Amino acid sequence: MKKIAILLLMILAFRIDCASVKKKEPPKFLSAQYAVLMDFETGECLFAKDAEERCAPSSMTKLMTAYILFSRITSGAVRLDDEFPVSELAQKMPGTRSFYKAGSLVKVEDLIRSIAVHSGNDACIIVAEGLAGEVEAFVAEMNEKAKEFGLENTNFVNPTGLPDEDHFSSVYDLAVISRRLIADFPQFYHYFGEKTFRVNEISQQNRNVLLGNSLGVDGIKTGKTDSGGYGIAASAETGGKRLIAVINGCKTAKARAHDANKLLSFGFREFVSFKIAEAGKPIVSAKVWLGTKDSVELCVHEDVTASLPRRYGNLLKAEAKLKEPIDAPIVLGTKLGELTYRYGNYMSRKYDLFPCKPVERVGFFKRAAASFKYLIFGNEMPTQETKIALDALESKGRSGK
Repeated sequence: MKKIAILLLMILAFRIDCASVKKKEPPKFLSAQYAVLMDFETGECLFAKDAEERCAPSSMTKLMTAYILFSRITSGAVRLDDEFPVSELAQKMPGTRSFYKAGSLVKVEDLIRSIAVHSGNDACIIVAEGLAGEVEAFVAEMNEKAKEFGLENTNFVNPTGLPDEDHFSSVYDLAVISRRLIADFPQFYHYFGEKTFRVNEISQQNRNVLLGNSLGVDGIKTGKTDSGGYGIAASAETGGKRLIAVINGCKTAKARAHDANKLLSFGFREFVSFKIAEAGKPIVSAKVWLGTKDSVELCVHEDVTASLPRRYGNLLKAEAKLKEPIDAPIVLGTKLGELTYRYGNYMSRKYDLFPCKPVERVGFFKRAAASFKYLIFGNEMPTQETKIALDALESKGRSGK
């Protein structure tokens, strides 16, 4: 089976409860108060430490700000060379800034870089006002998007991440936002990997010191406030496998870089992904009753990938369960069975199986003949539950195998 494109739309369909994660514990290197390691392709939590506890997201808030901006650009409502006005409010923003002057105009692409590289609070306000007219309306849109993502421990009060007791998130929720941003807008993700950006005669460095390291870190966003401590959402891809690590509550910038790097390294070393099924590709075939074809091939509508500790690789089992024969006509989109996989004590959710192609019913005379035969001899193809083991699994770990 060939390697396939990255899975884009599984977050809403399948939410992992990080509190129940029982994977191999990493060495006791983690000083961060909160941490999560997520497999990008599956959305599965590989490691969690108070991952769903509410905490101050600091400048990692800007991931949602960027997401909404990218949405508008993709829809055609905004272009990269459009210019947004700078307000007095934007100019007076505290914290990290790109020093845009009130009354001036700034290109949207420069604002993206200010947010992704500089972490500019003034750029966030300019974007919020430029897209929604006022900051409050933009924040409402951020919270609506959080609900759409199924985030249960997130509430935004501003687009910057400046401290507020009602402004909170969790590292799990921030990992979900990171995953959606990378998956939904890969054409813009490269901005988060830029190490420097010069604007207003000032050159500032990206605070993500892990960029370009041996693990392949290529994003995504740091954060720091007195209430939240030092945090980072970091993503890396190596050997065709991408992981997302989000940590928060570190005491120093050095500690957050150390923890994120070690958590990513642990993930690449200890876990491997197995491609079980590819969307739209035949997996099994089922017998058909009174159809123009004797059998129908079944497939899933979403890629199915398992991410598991390497030591369980030989124990991974996949199974298709269905009832056959299936009465014709068979219409596309009709659920005909279920696919599951398991290893150790873990059992996956159920993935619905659908016909790859429709099957028409035979004509009247053939149906009449079959009915007559049934009356005389009984049903030659009694309906029964069928379980089919699938063993053609493709693995993908750090080596790319």
